[in-house]
Amino acid sequence: MNEVVGPTDLGAKEVCDALFAFIDREVAKIQQPIEAALHNPRLYWREDGRIADEVVQARRAARMASAEAGFYTMFCPSELGGGGLRAELYFEVFEALCHRYGSPQTQLAFQVLAHASTGPTALWTYASDALKADLVPKLMRGEVQGSFAMSEPDAGSDAWMMTTTAVHDGDYWVLNGTKQWASWAPTADFLITFAITDRERFAARKGGLTGFYVPTDVPGYDLYSIVKVFDEIGGEEAILTFNDVRIPDQYRLGEVGEGFRVAMEGSGLLKMTKLARLIGLGRWANDKAADYAKVRKTFGKTLSEHQSIQNMLADNCMDIYTSRLASLDVARKHDAGDQARFESAMSHVLVAEAMYRVYDRSMQILGGIGLSNEAAMIHGWHTTRVSRISEGPPEVQRRTIAKYLLSGAYKF
Repeated sequence: MNEVVGPTDLGAKEVCDALFAFIDREVAKIQQPIEAALHNPRLYWREDGRIADEVVQARRAARMASAEAGFYTMFCPSELGGGGLRAELYFEVFEALCHRYGSPQTQLAFQVLAHASTGPTALWTYASDALKADLVPKLMRGEVQGSFAMSEPDAGSDAWMMTTTAVHDGDYWVLNGTKQWASWAPTADFLITFAITDRERFAARKGGLTGFYVPTDVPGYDLYSIVKVFDEIGGEEAILTFNDVRIPDQYRLGEVGEGFRVAMEGSGLLKMTKLARLIGLGRWANDKAADYAKVRKTFGKTLSEHQSIQNMLADNCMDIYTSRLASLDVARKHDAGDQARFESAMSHVLVAEAMYRVYDRSMQILGGIGLSNEAAMIHGWHTTRVSRISEGPPEVQRRTIAKYLLSGAYKF
């Protein structure tokens, strides 16, 4: 695999061809024994609401196989031992992955690339040398999985409402507080979490937040409950509590009081992941709708011959096209060293709303079939609907866009 992860000017097609061949050959072998569980909620979720053990183990096996083949860390920073491939290529590859394989819940294919919240990404450049030496090799091998725990019951989009604290005590920090909507926490080996370490700076909205690595087996940590959404019988989101959790200073991420910088490092790639995932899913759904429209007949014609269906498919194409152009622009700016916060906020809104429309139209074209389990549309629809709330809802992003515009910081 050195030919894939070495040079940084590889095209997306070359990477995707090799990656998909690996998935279809190796990951498919890992998935086959748990195929029934991936498509049956009663098998997928344990009685306590956590993911079934065999699914968790299969996910780890897929990550480790991908790491051994050289794919898992392709887009991780070279200073951590990864391939260091660029953001634009990451977007194109992950979008293609979602377009090809559809629903993340029913495919282990989505474990083959390191995720911004759970795997080895640029966020770990803020770790101490001791923590890097201990944790990063395990991350790079895909052995462990994390969770990004920042939101709280009263602090979602407005992080300044956070109340979790960390008090310095000798060589340790003592954490107390509650986190909510911590994705992947029920299966996590560790958390990336944030706490107030300087009340005055935090109250003045001038920093005062610090990031920490927290192993999930540390005394005082409790996974209080699992948050179940859309009437599922289990969930990957959780409410967490810290009760005098003692964390050594070497587990601190970045400088004291500069946690927002660390959080932004993690959220930047997470947003790129979100854009790629949504557009890939939108393309997947649109393909299914177009294929169905060509064969399904009503009133003596195929659906594709009806003007109303043609208009829906055309609207899908325009939404996908504009969303993809906006996302690629953001990725290219990231590669050029520009945080592109103005453009990121706009693309966040544009893509989340557009791909929800694409998915909704596609299900409408499929009719009753689109509502059936056989069509496998439901998981993707869940994803597109959640995207209009997660990582900052469009209402908050619009506030950011207007703020930048009115400040004169950005002009068209």
